[in-house]
Amino acid sequence: MSAITLSRSFDASPEQVWAALTDKNQLKQWYFDIPDFAPVPGTVFDFYEGPAREYLHRGKVLAAEPNRRLQHTWMHPSHSKGESVLTWEIAPDGERTKVTLHHEGTENFAGAGPAFSRANYEAGWDALLNIQLRNHLYGIKKYRFEVDINAPAAKVWQLMWDAEGYKRWTAPFSAGSYAEGNFEQGGEVRFLTPDGSGMYSKVLYTKAPQKIILSHIGEIKNGKPLPVDAAAERWTGCLESYTYTENNGVTHLLAEVDIEETHGDYMQQKFPPSMQEVKKMCEE
Repeated sequence: MSAITLSRSFDASPEQVWAALTDKNQLKQWYFDIPDFAPVPGTVFDFYEGPAREYLHRGKVLAAEPNRRLQHTWMHPSHSKGESVLTWEIAPDGERTKVTLHHEGTENFAGAGPAFSRANYEAGWDALLNIQLRNHLYGIKKYRFEVDINAPAAKVWQLMWDAEGYKRWTAPFSAGSYAEGNFEQGGEVRFLTPDGSGMYSKVLYTKAPQKIILSHIGEIKNGKPLPVDAAAERWTGCLESYTYTENNGVTHLLAEVDIEETHGDYMQQKFPPSMQEVKKMCEE
């Protein structure tokens, strides 16, 4: 089976990309927390995926050429005896830097179950390269906003995404804001202000009333979607997600939003009041 191969060019130097791929502190910000990683051939490292620490990963560094190439094995010893090889290549691309990822041997995990399918690896690497690494290099950070609501998750979900409820809780950002479209998985939604400006987004994942993940694609001006230009390319695909965790009739609402550094202060001013508005309308 052919290797999974993905490429992306960034407005960053090879040195910046190399640091993002090999510095433990930077890896923790956009990739995984790998305490024992070092870009030294022969180094063996372990890490887990996500806060649930469900999947053990193990790798061994095979090659480390600063600013050019990093290669290591990729294994799941708690689920499979199979082994694969992951290679990151870095090369100048005019004034930009091209990053190419190759993952060979994912078929060796076929016996580990559907979670280890080629399609899942492709989706995962696409998100890590085109969103997570991009965001890290461009200073786009994930902000978290949380609130506890004395109402069932189903009620919170219904009121947040109801047309009138959405207008109410987003008013702290812009009075009269509204949404058009389909919030089902795979749907497209337009988030608009009264003058017809805003953005259009894709619904990547929906599991009501537990979680929704939106991917913001481009801007809208005068009611018309704009093409993704060089400026929008720096943030297109940024994620906004809402997680609803209910316990004894109380729902913990967690919003996680990718935000450009220049807009960080604004969002930290506006998002908390909007979360409090969700709480107020759901507890009435």
